[in-house]
Amino acid sequence: MWAVYLLAISVTIIAYRLSLNRNKHLPPGPKPHFLLGNLFDVPTDAAWKVYAEWGKKYGDIIYFSVMQKSVIVINSASIAHDLLDKRSAIYSCRPHVPMAGDVIGWNWALPLVPYGEKFRRHRKYLSQYFAKQCLPNYYPIQLKEARRLLNDLLDDPDNYRQHIERLAGAVIMEIVYGHEVKSFDDEFLQVASKGGRTIAAAGAVGAHIVDLIPPLRFIPDWLPGAGFKRLPPGTREDLIAMRDVPFNHVKEKMKAGTARPSYTSTLLEETKFQDEEGIRDTAGNSYSAGFDTTLSALMTAVIALVLDPVIQARAQAELDSVIGRNRLPEFSDRDKLPFIHCIINETFRWGATTPVGVPHRLTQDDTYNGYFLPAGTTIIANAWAMLHDPTMFPDPERFDPDRWLVGEGRTPPPLDPRGPAFGTCPGKDIAENTIWIVIVSMLYCFKLTPGLDENGKEIHIDNKHTEHSVRHPKPFKCAIKPRRPNTATLIRDAQEYQ
Repeated sequence: MWAVYLLAISVTIIAYRLSLNRNKHLPPGPKPHFLLGNLFDVPTDAAWKVYAEWGKKYGDIIYFSVMQKSVIVINSASIAHDLLDKRSAIYSCRPHVPMAGDVIGWNWALPLVPYGEKFRRHRKYLSQYFAKQCLPNYYPIQLKEARRLLNDLLDDPDNYRQHIERLAGAVIMEIVYGHEVKSFDDEFLQVASKGGRTIAAAGAVGAHIVDLIPPLRFIPDWLPGAGFKRLPPGTREDLIAMRDVPFNHVKEKMKAGTARPSYTSTLLEETKFQDEEGIRDTAGNSYSAGFDTTLSALMTAVIALVLDPVIQARAQAELDSVIGRNRLPEFSDRDKLPFIHCIINETFRWGATTPVGVPHRLTQDDTYNGYFLPAGTTIIANAWAMLHDPTMFPDPERFDPDRWLVGEGRTPPPLDPRGPAFGTCPGKDIAENTIWIVIVSMLYCFKLTPGLDENGKEIHIDNKHTEHSVRHPKPFKCAIKPRRPNTATLIRDAQEYQ
């Protein structure tokens, strides 16, 4: 009997709240069902593309609800700027995201930390260490790893993806932990990579059905239909190892007096070991955020260049005119290579590395353009839609670096693609620098072409991306060959001086 009373009271409360919101002018969206809201409308795959399609019907700001949980999707960069940047005081909080936080145990990461003292402290650590004035400090590491990559590609071009993956992990591993990764089989690289794959397996943060209906996380994994929350065995343990193993290794090195300078060792010394948890968590977050996004962007650039030999040839002509034929590229060449800059920008736009980023939570009622935005609403910024907006980027599915050219009457798009692509990640400038030096080094030394089958015919390349929390090009075969007779000598000589 009491259960009946409680059910009746719950239904009454829900109906009352529904009636309150109906009297408000909410943004448009799919028509909800009584009590369930838009439960059956929620996309289960590539939500960002579904939201973009909704945008064609409902506009750039969309409202839907699931079991009384309100969600607003923003498909426009200007609206995202108006709300998330200009009104950050009430939009900076994070919603509870059960899939990433509770199911896989990633609640220690900055994207999931509620706005408050801890969030600000963690953000301060990252911002001060990865500030723009500090970026030249990391050039030697990035340059060394780019040239090690060239050597690996020269010796073993068929396994190019594995070599690029090693580089992506090695750069961030040395910056964050002071550990030099010399091979793909490196123990710490593999520990960290497994943890990163756990995050990818969980899907986009805040875009999972469990995030909209939190009680679903308590359904046993073995129950029929519970596949939506089932992850590969050991994933929680891998995530913990990614955070703890390299951090503890740095502490041991510091105790022995053999630690190399790094984010972790520097902050432990500066804080006199008074906030080990904060430094451990932000270090782990830096690796997880920097590794996969860098790998994604690099592979996106490679597939785009393989598929378009004209773009590749134009970039190589620019490199040859600036660098000549007798040395490898340096960071000091950057300002003289505008077309390479266009390629990097288009890589971020076309690939849309993190398609929805991390959700926000509105902490108080707000209004925008006549719409009522209720407190407690989860806000999803659809970076994919912003970077594929045909009004700003005609023919958005085409990789076209010319969009970003300036001069001669050209006006590039006003949207900086790094914003939607990387969000507010403090390490996005480091990631961009790594991507730049790798792309110019590879293009200067090698010609990239589609792979050939046993009959000498080009193997078709599917230029589609896998639609996960971090988007990656689907696996593809390509051939990587030195451009000149002296390429090998330049690479070997550079390696000898590292």
